[in-house]
Amino acid sequence: MAKSQELRSKWWSRPLGHLAWFCISAVCFTLRKRVVCYDTTETASPMGSKPVIVSLWHNRTFVPCYFYKYVLRGTVKMSMLTSASKDGAMLATVAEDYGMRAVRGSSGRRGVAGFLDMVRELKSGYSMCITPDGPKGPRYRCHAGVIKLASVSGLPIIPLGIDIPHCWRINKAWDGFVIPKPFSKVTIRWGEPFYVPADISDEEVKEYCARLDVLMAYGRPDFEPIEEIKK
Repeated sequence: MAKSQELRSKWWSRPLGHLAWFCISAVCFTLRKRVVCYDTTETASPMGSKPVIVSLWHNRTFVPCYFYKYVLRGTVKMSMLTSASKDGAMLATVAEDYGMRAVRGSSGRRGVAGFLDMVRELKSGYSMCITPDGPKGPRYRCHAGVIKLASVSGLPIIPLGIDIPHCWRINKAWDGFVIPKPFSKVTIRWGEPFYVPADISDEEVKEYCARLDVLMAYGRPDFEPIEEIKK
């Protein structure tokens, strides 16, 4: 099998995934969670009954699976994109333990196959959760995949901002992964649905990536708006 089509895993991927699920759940149980929606008539989620594409930064993935299980209470069918690497196999196990499905793929491995799998999930009524700056960055810069998925599917992107002011950061990781400190406050903000037209050009894809960067700025102390967006 070609490397680009390979799904990688090890014997320890699933056991380590279950252990990660336990640790995440233990920390998230103690957090003081606040949910903010762009539409104040919504109480927990603006997603409704139709599938959407949920977009959040790669370094904010500690909290969302727990949020899906115990705040949304599984009311929305959800799939999560994870990489086709060994780490992706572990994260897929975490997602499944929280009642989500996992699609394996990234720009470096199974890119086309993963994209087609996501399209099929959306058509099947599953919302997709994507980290648009993954799997290797640059941090806080959207790749084209999420924009193209919204364009092809005709479904909106929901920017999900997660503010974790009291946290540990893994600075050696490319994304500066954020782990909330137990008993701290976490604010989750649902942004307004962001639509992308069909059949857009490569230049327009770049423009929409820049716009989504701005819409996902919530909770980022280092955010610097792109000049053409500030005007």
